Amino acid sequence: MIRERRGVIQSLVTALVTKPFMLLSGISGSGKTQLARRIAAGIAAGMMDNGQFTGLSYSGEGSAQSFKITLAKNGIIPDIVGDDGNAYIDVREPHDHLTKAQIQASNLNDVMKYRVAFLPVRPDWTDPQKIWGYYNPLTGLYYPTSATLVAMHAYLEFLAYGDAAPRHFIILDELNLARVEYYLADILSLMECPTTMANGEIQMGELSQVHPFNRPLWTVSAPKSEIGKEDSVHEQLYIGKMDRSWTLAYHYLSMANSGMMLKKIPVDLADIINGADWHRVVPPKITFTPNLTIIGTVNVDETTFSFSPKVLDRAFVMEFNEMDYDRVCHDWPGYADAQPAITTIHKILRPENLHFGYRTVKEILDYIQQSQSTWAQQGDFCMASKILPKLRGGEDKLGSILPVFLAFAITGETDQAKLHETAGDLVADILDARQMPGILKRMQLASPVYPLTSNKLFRMTRQLLETGLASFF
Repeated sequence: MIRERRGVIQSLVTALVTKPFMLLSGISGSGKTQLARRIAAGIAAGMMDNGQFTGLSYSGEGSAQSFKITLAKNGIIPDIVGDDGNAYIDVREPHDHLTKAQIQASNLNDVMKYRVAFLPVRPDWTDPQKIWGYYNPLTGLYYPTSATLVAMHAYLEFLAYGDAAPRHFIILDELNLARVEYYLADILSLMECPTTMANGEIQMGELSQVHPFNRPLWTVSAPKSEIGKEDSVHEQLYIGKMDRSWTLAYHYLSMANSGMMLKKIPVDLADIINGADWHRVVPPKITFTPNLTIIGTVNVDETTFSFSPKVLDRAFVMEFNEMDYDRVCHDWPGYADAQPAITTIHKILRPENLHFGYRTVKEILDYIQQSQSTWAQQGDFCMASKILPKLRGGEDKLGSILPVFLAFAITGETDQAKLHETAGDLVADILDARQMPGILKRMQLASPVYPLTSNKLFRMTRQLLETGLASFF
């Protein structure tokens, strides 16, 4: 279960309706990806009707308020509608409040398959093919990604419902591990000129070339018995036998140009949602529709790329850097025992934005629970293995961090003023070439409270004072 402030979630849902591009930035482990997945799934599933998810929002409107009510009524975020923006509320998955029988009886898996795509971005992504998939000339088939299928499904449902169409989401995890301007170039342009609908007519927006042919291609999931047959669905798309609504919709993507006004198509929804053919064929072009939204999660460090104004101008950006462990983790098993130490470490690391997210806390508590032990017995190992490895940098970043952290590891003190006072003495000791046994003797201590952590921090602090740089490895 994810917990976040009500005001943050309300702003996030409103932004998703206002602009089709959302960036969630923040430290690793803050819950960005899970929050995006759960809200996207809750909105895409829509209201339930007779045990089935319709994809349609409350009252059939595509407004921010209707989406909030939909999330509340479906039990995804029961407390989202309220005035206390600072209150932490739970963001659930359908599996958290529906029984196994209810999930199996619903169409949830079908809805998620074609309305929400999740793509982990890789550093080698340099062109739009990473989003749309590729054509293999050896097999004569097209290999689409889940993002391609979601974009196609969004297009078909937009033709059926217009502005009330179910929302579709493409979630790009760690999207700035590669240059966004390269692999997302097509989508960035398409979303500025989407396909729209007015007075019963479709106005085609900008179109992006998916493959080099002027006709649809079979995908890798196509039935082998149908490939090459003149009466197959694939052949109907370019020899004029378009007797099904989605084939005509694909014909528009094959033959239309940007700005064309076309007749609205009475799309057969049962054929789209449950049909066996629409997702086995990929048209040569694709367009962006108002019911499609891109969500990207962002970490900012030396392994990622910065964003150009072109990207930032097209997106809403929300930052998730403020961790409130007491309000989010208070009912997690073992948290009360570890809370004083975790809070102290957070106060030490937060000024330089080196603090850790809820995932790190959860994994530390899980480790302690698995060991059937306590923080006093396992906290030293947890700090040395889960917190220290991420500390690296120069004196400007670590100069005010490492000595204070070392003071905590030696003494276990939680008072910040006393820790800073002790840190000053420790720096003087290290500059005087005093070793750990001598430091402990001066402090009249038999051993550090956290031996593993203190020994590593001592070496890192000495390295920092001698070279101006320090790292765990």
